[in-house]
Amino acid sequence: PNRYLSKRLTIKQSLCKIASLLRDFKDKRYPKEVRAATMKHLLRRLIILTADKLENTSKLLRGAADKVIPEKRIFLLDLEKSGWKTVRPCFVLSTGRCGTLLLNELLLLSPNADPNHEPKPELYRPSKRAYEEIDRFPEVFHEVFKSAREEYLLKAAKQDKIYIETNNQSTFFAPIIPAVFPNAIFIHLVRHPGSFVRSGIRRRWYTEGHSHDIGRIVPKDPSTIQKWTNYSLIEKNGWLWNETNQFILDFLTKIPMDKQLFVKAEDLFLQPEITRKIYDFIGLEGFEIKSVKRLLKHPVNQQLKGEFPTYKNWSELEKSSLMHVAPLAQKFGYAM
Repeated sequence: PNRYLSKRLTIKQSLCKIASLLRDFKDKRYPKEVRAATMKHLLRRLIILTADKLENTSKLLRGAADKVIPEKRIFLLDLEKSGWKTVRPCFVLSTGRCGTLLLNELLLLSPNADPNHEPKPELYRPSKRAYEEIDRFPEVFHEVFKSAREEYLLKAAKQDKIYIETNNQSTFFAPIIPAVFPNAIFIHLVRHPGSFVRSGIRRRWYTEGHSHDIGRIVPKDPSTIQKWTNYSLIEKNGWLWNETNQFILDFLTKIPMDKQLFVKAEDLFLQPEITRKIYDFIGLEGFEIKSVKRLLKHPVNQQLKGEFPTYKNWSELEKSSLMHVAPLAQKFGYAM
């Protein structure tokens, strides 16, 4: 197959080569399994080569953009010397599955925003370790988080933009973020626990059936550990919702009020003015209510797979089991 696909070939030429190979493999002398395996290999190679070509094109376009509006000459050393006080990043703290991708799309409408929904590395495993041990080893997690995100903040600073992280994997690093980036601000984004739990169950969280379960937190306190194995999936996911939000609330008690903003996902989904409020909080330009309304009409990252009833169709026993492990629902004003 390697002779059919080459980095020197254009995408069109690669497709022609594959078409030629397909004609060759119509010959019944080749077993069906051999033909299928070969074609899968070729398709994979073609997709990878196409991705490489698009990445190269993206680099060329970015270079062209830099010539139109040159980036500022800022280096990591400059940010280090200033103690990172010349940047004001924003971190969205949440459980996930609460509209973070929609928020990211809404922030992309601003010319001076640099929102990132899945920055690399995504920190799934380190995030869990942070939940477990950040109080014991803050200096370790300080360096982990700084190393993982400093290049992103540098890029945003060069482009005179505000770095915004909507990925919930930064949540358990929150206690050390003010020491890493002193002017950081925070948005606490919450969603009805019933909706969150339904989403988690449909994604098979806590069943070892989801690739990110390796980074999913589990109880630390002895009393909950003893009950954990007997918890239903509603209770496990409900505990996750409550524990994560309690962690966020505990952190925010140490943060000045002008550096934090509380947002309900349900309000974000329905009220364009909430987006304006977020823009004002972060210091973003270019709010256009028509563009926001247009985005809100088309849900993003909507859960399509998995079967589980909506919260209003749960039994009273199921609702009661969630209320038992998610007492913060009442604090946030959710009807249970």
